Amino acid sequence: MTMIQIAMAGAGAAGMRYTQHLLKTGQAQIAGIFDETQEAAAELAAHCGCSVFASLEALLEAVPEGVVFVCSRQPENKARHVIQALQQGRHVIAELPAASRLQDVRDMLAAAGPSAKRLLFTNPERFYFHNADVKKRIAGGAIGSIGMINAKRYSPLPSEHADSISYGAASDDSVSLSPAIQPGANQAAWTDSIRWSNGQQEPEGQEAPAGALYRLALSDIGHLRWIAGDVASVYAMRTVAEGLDYVLVTLKFQCGAIANIEAYWGYPGGYVSAAEYAGPKGVIRYDSRKTNALSIHKTGHAGAHAQAKHQSSPSFRDPEVAEFTHLLSCITDSQQPVSTAADVLETLKVTDAALQSIRSGQPVEMAAFAAADQLDDGKGDGERA
Repeated sequence: MTMIQIAMAGAGAAGMRYTQHLLKTGQAQIAGIFDETQEAAAELAAHCGCSVFASLEALLEAVPEGVVFVCSRQPENKARHVIQALQQGRHVIAELPAASRLQDVRDMLAAAGPSAKRLLFTNPERFYFHNADVKKRIAGGAIGSIGMINAKRYSPLPSEHADSISYGAASDDSVSLSPAIQPGANQAAWTDSIRWSNGQQEPEGQEAPAGALYRLALSDIGHLRWIAGDVASVYAMRTVAEGLDYVLVTLKFQCGAIANIEAYWGYPGGYVSAAEYAGPKGVIRYDSRKTNALSIHKTGHAGAHAQAKHQSSPSFRDPEVAEFTHLLSCITDSQQPVSTAADVLETLKVTDAALQSIRSGQPVEMAAFAAADQLDDGKGDGERA
């Protein structure tokens, strides 16, 4: 088997986890690593047996053609790095959330079109076994046509010691955690773009997209679009106070289903993910608090906000390794990805519509929202057939 060469941008905890998953596929080798923090890059490179590069430009120039670029950067840096790699003729696998602005995703898609290279996004929600099972059962008519969905995603406030506390899905977990809750995403990274408003309505343009809506609810919006199809309208409310961000999003789907999504950042307990799908033939429920088979309690850091506790349901199969195996196959065998770049763009549109609803206090019709937000001339799906 010919090994796929990987160029990594990002050597933080998320980049380290991605590297481990890629190596576990048995299909990939790490050719080089770039990170502004040289110590982190050197540590990861020593583990992989590859070279460290001081800049993205140096990395892309040094690695041979055919190398796949994997980007696990923060949203504010991701678009620039992804576009640069695509323009140099590299296939790209980028971490969700794709970006904090629709225009950034459009720019990525525009760069991918002329390059004839694949632009792929990780989406672990679609590879967790309980989510795949729910999708299969609903598609098979187990509960009939979906009428109502209730979903919630609660997360504690990340601590200043988050680099040493894992908030992402552990490699042996089947519990679904938001892709935004990554190891290394410390409190400052989450709060820099939050304007604490003590529950008051947020004026237009006062803060960059962030918080519970983009860090938590976005994952459920994307997941429920996968389950129930396109969204017809959005209504959302938000309460923000010091150390707490709560968002309630109501989606009406074109199929007629209604979904309520709760996103709560600053939850005093541990991470919670739950969903309930109701139809005329029955109800399907999932709750991470009721499926955990293992609970680990550790001595926490002094002053840490997050709970020094990890609950999981270990599995012999690793869903994130399965995801990277799938993504690599999309490159080598031209498979259609489970989560397309167009999916990512549409999910971000719905999330932006929710933000507009929060600001206006009114529901937003997606048809009108899309008409007012026309794509650029560079619109494309970013992927080859």
